[in-house]
Amino acid sequence: MVVVTLIGFLAMLAVPGFKVIKLRALSASFVSDARSFSEAFQRYAQEKGSFPATAGVAVVPPGMEDYIASTDWTKTASIGGNYRWVNIPSSDPDRGPFEMGALMVAGATLSLEEFELIDGWIDDGSTNTGNFIVGGAGSMILYYVEN
Repeated sequence: MVVVTLIGFLAMLAVPGFKVIKLRALSASFVSDARSFSEAFQRYAQEKGSFPATAGVAVVPPGMEDYIASTDWTKTASIGGNYRWVNIPSSDPDRGPFEMGALMVAGATLSLEEFELIDGWIDDGSTNTGNFIVGGAGSMILYYVEN
């Protein structure tokens, strides 16, 4: 009886550690995908002069077929949900018009607390600022790409 209690106590102590390890793995997988996709979009913009048009959820943006494997783009993201590309034309008084875009993950399934941990590991520690922004109570993730 004592041995069973001791094993249960040790298991109870180990579970939070395993959750953090799993979250770090999901984070690393997301960052790897986001960087690969960002590089592909930037390469496209350098060759074509601008980012591709906005596309729907799990739809490869027009013209990106040679830059991104369809299976990579349409798979479920490691943080849950599916990828979407959003082209964001912008303007800055000092720079003039410029273009940026966002890798969006629609329908992400992690909690807001988990996203805050991930943001601390990969960005500025705030889910409201930086390149990794969480909206919609965690259901929409934006990872910005600038040209």
